[in-house]
Amino acid sequence: MEQETSQIHQEPIAETQPTQVVVEEALPTGEQVSKRTQIMIIGGAVLFLALLVAAIVLMAMNEQATQVIRDIAIVFVAVETFLIGLAMLLLIFQIQMLIQVLRDEVQPLLRSVNDTASTVRGTTAFVSQNVVSPFIKLAGFTSAVQRVTSNLIHIAGAARPRSKSSQKPIGGNEDVQPGK
Repeated sequence: MEQETSQIHQEPIAETQPTQVVVEEALPTGEQVSKRTQIMIIGGAVLFLALLVAAIVLMAMNEQATQVIRDIAIVFVAVETFLIGLAMLLLIFQIQMLIQVLRDEVQPLLRSVNDTASTVRGTTAFVSQNVVSPFIKLAGFTSAVQRVTSNLIHIAGAARPRSKSSQKPIGGNEDVQPGK
C-alpha cells in the first residue's frame, strides 16, 4: 500500500496555469458619481437626524446626564465665542495692515503708472506728428510721381508712330495672304 501511495505522489501532476481574465472596470461617469454623492449626503443627513433624535430621547429619560451635557455644551460655546472674538481681532488687525500697505505702497505705484502712461501718450503724439506723418506724405508723393511717370510713358508709347513692318493688319486672318 505504501508503494502505491508513493507511486501516486511520484507521478508528475500537470501544472495548471491560472487563466487571467482581464476585466475592464467601467469607470463611473459624472452622472454616477453625482448620484453616489447625493446618496451619501442623504444617508449622512438621515444618520445625523437619527442620532439627534436618539440623544434627545436619552436626555429626556435621564435628567442628570442631561444636566452634565448642558454644562459641557455651555463651556464649549463659551470657549468657541472666545476663539471667535480672537479671530475677529486678528482679522481687524490684518485689514488695518492691508489698508496701510495700500496707502503707503500701492498709491505711489499707481501715480508712477499714471505718469508713465501720460509720457507714452505725449511721445506717441510727438512721433506721430513729426515722424510718421511726414513719411506718409512722402510715400504718397512718391507713389503719385511713379503713377504719373508710368502714365506718361504709356501715353508716349501709344502716340509714337509704328513702322510698317511692325504694324499688324487690323481684323481678318493674319495667316491668309492677299491674292491667293
